Amino acid sequence: MSQTGRFTECISTQDLRCVIQGGLTKSRILFILIVSSLGYLLSLATPVLADTWPIKPIKIVVPFPAGGPADSLVRPLAEALNKKHGYTVIVENKPGANAAIASQFVAKSAPDGYTFLLGSDAGLSLAPATQKTLPYDAAKDFAAVTMVAQFSQVLTVNPNFPVKTIQDLQVVASKAPNSVSYASIGFGSQSHIALETLSKALNIKMIHVPYTGAPPATTDLVAGNVQVMISTVAGPLPFIKSGKVRAIGIAGPERIKSLPNVPTFAELGMPQFESRGWFGIVAPARTSPDIIRVFSRQVWEITQSEEYTSKVIDFFGFDVAKVSPQNFKEFLIKDRAKWKELVVQMGDAINN
Repeated sequence: MSQTGRFTECISTQDLRCVIQGGLTKSRILFILIVSSLGYLLSLATPVLADTWPIKPIKIVVPFPAGGPADSLVRPLAEALNKKHGYTVIVENKPGANAAIASQFVAKSAPDGYTFLLGSDAGLSLAPATQKTLPYDAAKDFAAVTMVAQFSQVLTVNPNFPVKTIQDLQVVASKAPNSVSYASIGFGSQSHIALETLSKALNIKMIHVPYTGAPPATTDLVAGNVQVMISTVAGPLPFIKSGKVRAIGIAGPERIKSLPNVPTFAELGMPQFESRGWFGIVAPARTSPDIIRVFSRQVWEITQSEEYTSKVIDFFGFDVAKVSPQNFKEFLIKDRAKWKELVVQMGDAINN
C-alpha cells in the first residue's frame, strides 16, 4: 500500500499512531491534509454557485441606442427572465464607435456573472475585421453564452424617392453617380458593407452617410435626408407599415412574417445577394462556466419559447436562433473568419 493510501486508512480509523508508524513525516501529513481539504471545498463550489446565483441585479449592456432593434429583443427578454426566475435584469444602452464602447466596457468588467453584453456581428465580428485597433480583443476578452436571434436585413427607401424595385435603383443611381445617399449605422457596420456590396453588384455609386445607430438613421430616411438604407427589420418596421418608408426587398433566403408582401432579393433576380446577422449574449472572459451554463439555459429556453417567438421574434421581423449555446463559441470563431475574408475582398470600398 502507498504512503498516501496508508495515511487515508489511518485517518479513517482515527489512529494517529498508525500514521506515524507508517513513516509519514509531519510535513507530508500537512501537505496531504491541505490537498484533501481543497479538493473537498472545490467539490462543493459548483452546486453552491448554481443554487445562489444571482444575488443582485444582472446588467445586460447594449451597444446601440435605446429604441433600436437590439432593444426590441433584450427588453422583453429581461422582463421574461424576471417573471420566470425572479431576478432583476437591467438593460443599459452604451452606443457608439460601432459597438466598441459597450464591448470595451463589458470586456473590462469583473467576471462575476453580473455584467453581460448583447453582442452582435457588429462588435464581435465586423469591428475586428474593419478596425486596425480596438480597445478589446473579440477573440480573447469574452466568453460565449448563447445566441438570442438571427435576422435578414431589409432594403428600404424614402417613399418620395422614385424607386420601387432594384432595377429602379440601378437606373436612377446610374444616371447621376453619387447623387443618391444611403444611411448606415456606422463605418464598417453590416449595413455599410451590405450597401457597398449591392452598389458593386449593380455597378452604381452612392454617397455613404454613417450614423451612430438605427434610430437616427431611420429618422433621417423618413425625413428624406437620405434616400436609401438597409437594416434589420425592427427599426423601420412601423414606418413601413404606415407608408413613411418603402420596403424594396429582404436580403435573406425567405420572406419574413412581419412583412409577408416584401419579396426576397432572390425573387427580385439577385439570389447571390444576402445580408444576414445575429444578436447573442457574451460575458467577460473568466466568468464562471457554471454561471454561463445556467444563464445560457435560462435565456435559450425563453428565446425558443412560443410566446417569445410570436411576440418578439416574428413581430419584429427576426428569425429564431438556430445556433445552440453549446455551439455558440464555435459559431463566433467562424463568423469572425467569414467577415474578415469579406472585408479583405471589399478592399477600399468600405473605407469611403
